[in-house]
Amino acid sequence: MSASDDEGRADRRNDMRGAALGGIASAIIGFGGMALVGSASPFEARRLLDGVLPTVRFAASAYIAGGASVLALMLTLLTFSITHELDFRSSHYRRIRDISVLTTAVIAASVMMLMFLSFPLGEADVDRSWYLWVYYAILLGGAVIGGVFISIVLMLYYAIRGLISVGQDPTTSVLVDNGEAEETDTVQAVDAEDELVA
Repeated sequence: MSASDDEGRADRRNDMRGAALGGIASAIIGFGGMALVGSASPFEARRLLDGVLPTVRFAASAYIAGGASVLALMLTLLTFSITHELDFRSSHYRRIRDISVLTTAVIAASVMMLMFLSFPLGEADVDRSWYLWVYYAILLGGAVIGGVFISIVLMLYYAIRGLISVGQDPTTSVLVDNGEAEETDTVQAVDAEDELVA
């Protein structure tokens, strides 16, 4: 393993850490907005639920549409990477995989949320405290899905930034395998053969 491989892994880990922190901060801000409005009582929860449902439905639909676009972009990026004359390191393909996995999770969670929200929640004949739990669960679910989507956007930014560095100078990019590892292995093998002959 060469120093470039280690540098590529460290760069990817730093990008993942930055994306995760951005997503967590977004989820906290999204859920914290509820704290600014004030906590709901069991009597107010049904009314607040009716007010928040259209917004959550719109957001979930937007995450599904955005996620489908991101997956199409990842397929295009993967095709570009495979057909390009440069040899990309495994960290580049892992980054594509990570973005695709998170995007698929966001799409699945958004579809499940839309399915749940299609139930006639306001007409349910249940105890009033049930509406309070549903209200907070929808707010938390929407904040978490939104935070993960922000993480995906940040990961896309880091991937684009890496590809720009490839376009500027492929010889210095951590995403491109310049054959340094092969040259090092060849030199070490020749040295070992020389030692055996001697």
